[in-house]
Amino acid sequence: MLRRSFLKDSVTVAAGTAAVAMAANRLPGDPIRLAVIGLNGRGRNHVRGFSESKDSIVAAVCDVDLNVAGRVVEMAEKIRGNRPKIVQDLRRVMDDKEIDAVSIATPDHWHALAAIWACQAGKDVYLEKPISHNLSEGRRIVEAARKYNRIVQTGTQGRSAEITREAIEFVRGGGIGKVYMAKGICYKRRKSIGHKPDGPAPAGVDYDLWLGPAPQRAFNPNRFHYNWHWYWDYGTTDMGNQGVHQMDQARWGLGKNELPRKIHCAGGKFVDDDDQETPNTQLTTFEYDDGTLLVFEVRGLLTNEEGTRFGNIFFGEKGYVVLDKLDWQVFREGKWQAYMGEEGTPGAGRKQKPGGEPETHFQNFLDAVKNRDPKILHADILEGHLSSALCHLGNISYRTGRKLTFDPKTETFPGDAEANSYLTRSYRKPFEVPTRV
Repeated sequence: MLRRSFLKDSVTVAAGTAAVAMAANRLPGDPIRLAVIGLNGRGRNHVRGFSESKDSIVAAVCDVDLNVAGRVVEMAEKIRGNRPKIVQDLRRVMDDKEIDAVSIATPDHWHALAAIWACQAGKDVYLEKPISHNLSEGRRIVEAARKYNRIVQTGTQGRSAEITREAIEFVRGGGIGKVYMAKGICYKRRKSIGHKPDGPAPAGVDYDLWLGPAPQRAFNPNRFHYNWHWYWDYGTTDMGNQGVHQMDQARWGLGKNELPRKIHCAGGKFVDDDDQETPNTQLTTFEYDDGTLLVFEVRGLLTNEEGTRFGNIFFGEKGYVVLDKLDWQVFREGKWQAYMGEEGTPGAGRKQKPGGEPETHFQNFLDAVKNRDPKILHADILEGHLSSALCHLGNISYRTGRKLTFDPKTETFPGDAEANSYLTRSYRKPFEVPTRV
């Protein structure tokens, strides 16, 4: 159980020492001491990335499943020479005054609460995408980051890739004239997860803590490691999983720092007969006040797009730009190409071969922490909220089965009780995301 004293004390400490990133007994030039929370998947990349930087040291690793901790501890020790301590309960990480920052790679349903707790405890945060499980949570993380003066980076690492930044600069700089539409695609093959019966949680797993804010239910291996993505209680469909990277780049290229007015998503779960709840096919259209369109397509089944699984196309009055193959592998492979005029003549562009660029997004976060300057961030938490919110809006339209009208200022659906009910969720005590941070 979360001690009452933790929240009270952490709020007091954060308010009084918000400008202090390092523990009092260390010097400003000392490495930032991080805890990585969530280790079965992207978290391993977090451990590697932060261990490889001279500006940080992974002091602790945390996961509800102790079975996955050993290999990442060994990896950190091999890279840096230190052996991180293993913690099962993330609340003990928040209590630890020796931890300066946390890197969160848990399932989606834990992102908001973990990030808010960290901000309240005076720790900076690197938060994986999507930053929230629902739209309301994202806004509350932004509020927590601002209230407690925390540096909070979103894990949309394409924003730190030179080739992505170059393409977006070309689009935003008028390279294809006035841009009227962006289309993002996520054609990532997702095979059937089949059917599995409920059963006991494996030894070494704190299943109650894994559930956290989600409803109580029996353990099922098909709802656990990775496959949790395909259940509404924990995941956000592949639009919020892989697709949020391309959604973020589409919004970035359009220069939209607000949410759209109209949303319409159609789709379904086709072909597979299995335990998955979420759709494997979605086509969503977002309409902004000025008429600009953002179109997003998700397809987890077989596709006719040979070699192009995820990317973006920007359409302008003078031509179009293709930004191709830019997920987390952007730092190893990617390309962008402009096609101009009626004939589609190749214009500006560049191809990056595998191994062409190191992963710099973690370092960007560390630079902002060292300088206590959120303006350094390539993907501030507000950017993460807006891009994650687009995914949530598309999913709400899909779940209600109709086109929706949204108010970007209030971040609600005026007069639509059904759609508004999806903006938040009922939380299981004591894992409640606060309405006021």
